[in-house]
Amino acid sequence: MPELILPCGHKEYVCTTISVEMYRRYTEIMERNDSDSIRDAFEANTKILMTVFGARQQEVEEADPEDVLSAVKEIHFMMQDVITKKFLDLNPEHPEKIQKEKSAFDEYDEENGYNDEDPGENLWKICRENVDRIVKICINLMKNSYQQCMEADIMSLLDHAAFEIRTVDEK
Repeated sequence: MPELILPCGHKEYVCTTISVEMYRRYTEIMERNDSDSIRDAFEANTKILMTVFGARQQEVEEADPEDVLSAVKEIHFMMQDVITKKFLDLNPEHPEKIQKEKSAFDEYDEENGYNDEDPGENLWKICRENVDRIVKICINLMKNSYQQCMEADIMSLLDHAAFEIRTVDEK
């Protein structure tokens, strides 16, 4: 993982690993951030930076906006394009999403309130639930405590879980 840096005045925060706890907290923040408001986005990004770097809110708010945006963009990349994709690697078959065929009555049903389809769960809620499952597996298989699991590097833990899944038939 690349080193993440957040300069805050005379202090520089550095993050070299993303822990399970950081990723879980990130999913919670992202799940709650379903607004289109710029203010809400800034507040969510501030919480993310506080979580990853351990910085205080005032330090983040007083930091150079360019540094803040650069750091938060790197964090979003790591969380979404690297770590979340590692979760997908745990399922080697990658089942395709089920396609639902349209019916001639779909429009009528929707107009008259008969549409009983589930709009789908929030992606970040699903990610958080997957983190909880990985933690449970870590506790059961590796005999780690909850705290040890939450402090573990999520990349290493996901690599280990993927290895266990690939070699499950070899035992």
